[in-house]
Amino acid sequence: MTLFVLIPLLPLLASLILLLGGRRWGESGHRIGIPAIGLSFGLSVAAFIDVLRNGPFTISLYRLFQSGSLTIDLTLFVDQLTVLLLLLVTGVSAIVHVYSSRYMIGEPRYNRFFAIIALFTSTMILLVMSGNLLMSLVSWEVMGICSYLLISHAAERPSACRAATKAFLVNAVADVGFSFGIILTFFTFGTLDIQTILAQAEGMQDHTVNILAWMGLDLHIHPVTLIPFFLFMGAMGKSAQMPFHVWLPFAMEAPTPVSALIHAATMVNAGPFLLVRLSPLIALSPSAMAFIAIIGATTAVFAGIVSLTQSDIKKILAYSTISQIGFMVMACGLGAFAVAIFHLLAHGCYKAYFFLSTGNALRSVERHLEHGGHKHPAPERMGSLHGGALLLALIPPFVLFSGSYENLWGVTGFASATIGFKVIGLVTVFVASQYIFKGVASLFAHGPKTYWPASGQQGLRTQSVQPRFLNVPLLAGLFLATVFAGGLLTLTWEWFANFLAPALGLPGITADQGAAQPGFPVWLAVSLGVAVAGWAYAYSTQIRPRHQASRANATVHRLYVLFWNKGYFDEIYDAYLVTPTVRLAHWLWRIVDLRLIDRFIHSIATYSVSFARLLWRIVDMRVIDQFIHSVATYSVSFARLLWQIVDMRVIDRFIHFIANYSVVFARLLWRIVDIRMLDQKVERVAGQVNTAGQLLQEMESRTIERQLLVMIFWLGAMTALLYFLV
Repeated sequence: MTLFVLIPLLPLLASLILLLGGRRWGESGHRIGIPAIGLSFGLSVAAFIDVLRNGPFTISLYRLFQSGSLTIDLTLFVDQLTVLLLLLVTGVSAIVHVYSSRYMIGEPRYNRFFAIIALFTSTMILLVMSGNLLMSLVSWEVMGICSYLLISHAAERPSACRAATKAFLVNAVADVGFSFGIILTFFTFGTLDIQTILAQAEGMQDHTVNILAWMGLDLHIHPVTLIPFFLFMGAMGKSAQMPFHVWLPFAMEAPTPVSALIHAATMVNAGPFLLVRLSPLIALSPSAMAFIAIIGATTAVFAGIVSLTQSDIKKILAYSTISQIGFMVMACGLGAFAVAIFHLLAHGCYKAYFFLSTGNALRSVERHLEHGGHKHPAPERMGSLHGGALLLALIPPFVLFSGSYENLWGVTGFASATIGFKVIGLVTVFVASQYIFKGVASLFAHGPKTYWPASGQQGLRTQSVQPRFLNVPLLAGLFLATVFAGGLLTLTWEWFANFLAPALGLPGITADQGAAQPGFPVWLAVSLGVAVAGWAYAYSTQIRPRHQASRANATVHRLYVLFWNKGYFDEIYDAYLVTPTVRLAHWLWRIVDLRLIDRFIHSIATYSVSFARLLWRIVDMRVIDQFIHSVATYSVSFARLLWQIVDMRVIDRFIHFIANYSVVFARLLWRIVDIRMLDQKVERVAGQVNTAGQLLQEMESRTIERQLLVMIFWLGAMTALLYFLV
């Protein structure tokens, strides 16, 4: 099981390698990221199989911190909920990596992009596998930093930089509540381990905490009731729920792969996952559940209406995601946690496919138009289109009300979930029938549609499509196939509920609950009637006379403008939060910085100079100078005293005494050494010299005689030799 540690570790290592390698990788960053994410996906599949066979398991890494009662162990917890999210996150991220290897060719920050999306994926995986709230918080914050870097990938565009800053600041405000919730959780339970908290939550319902004890006051609260509110505040920021939803539409400034990753696998899914992970704790607070349901429903309805009024496809997709996440949050508030996860997985797969496939399709349309493509004429006969739209509108009732999907809502036992399913299901059927009718009519009958421009271009292109493939027999076959697929989904929902139930602490769907109820399917009939009513309403609005349409348009004009401007949330924030904050900062700069701080510093400098002058006058002139002058004066006097006492009386007398006795001693030495000893020695040397002179005289006379005899001998010899020779 320790092998599963590599699931978050491999993307993290890939990110570090790419970041440390820098430009040396060239445009080969995908060769590091794709294998890492691919291996993580393979290990996620292995983890899914292991949990399916053996159940949940915990991987203990090491003890990070221990101080008093606070013990933080780095642990990874893998259960049914974890493996489902791991398959989504790693699977979508792997596809995004492969897609990006082609999409991002030629980008100046190619390797940086792959490094950040690898880190982004790693932090989301770590959040999913985290066993304690501290690791969740760290992953939560790093994910926010990665989103900032990815949204501002095209940093040369001011709009991208503003969008990244907006996303970071909005999430930072929401994360304050999330952090406070974690602190209150530790203060209440004495631990940050998620499983321990969930196990102790039910027994802590009556526990109270005096949050003003440090002030000596009494204000007791039930932390189990309050904690879900703070934790949900963080989820509202990450999942773009009202009023923190304003950052997500601007996040579309990021490249298309980043949008797919944020909307489908990471970031926005963190909120519903957190609610489902902590569902046993959240379910203990009815007020928090009601608040979560209201926020989710409000966000879902508001964002859904706003998406209908937008003309920019990026804004449409952004508000579509906000609306879908709102439905997930509302399901959590109603107690249908299994439905929220099922919706999250289905939405993630759909949005990933939609973003990646649409990007390629729009680029193909752009190339087609740039090469002189022509528009196709609109069809003249609309009867088949209207009939096909009616058949398509009847599909959602069969999917929602003819299987065990309703039981998936009621698996938690909350009555609110059952009621909420009926209301949401009927509203969904009614709205979906209008979507389908208007979509078919506008797509195939009303000419050009807008689509995304290429990267770095402004404006929208248009393209008309002739519906040659759309006919009633084909739609009837599609309808029957969908009904058959609904039966297969019934088995899927039952398996999904039973698989996920242990992670939620629930018994799951029994065979009796999953079986079809006998009798007439009342709610199926009602939903079919609602679908027909929605289709009829959409049809009537299309064929309505112009004067009636004008009166209707005049009636809803204000509402349309309201939702077209996205409820004026950005303008309200700018007018009542951003602008006052900037003005307050400017006012503080003038009042505090210029008038207070600058004056305070100037006063300090002025008084410092004055104090320095005072010190110079008092200390330097009166103290130090006088002290030095006194020391110098007394030093001169002391030197004179020493000269008088020591030099004249002692040293002079001592030198005079030494001189006198030196003269006496020299005379004594002259008498003893010079007269007596040297004279006697000179006399002896003189006698010896006289004796030597006499000897030399005698030796000299003898030597002369010998030399004469030798000379005479040689002369005689030479004479005799000459005589004989001649």
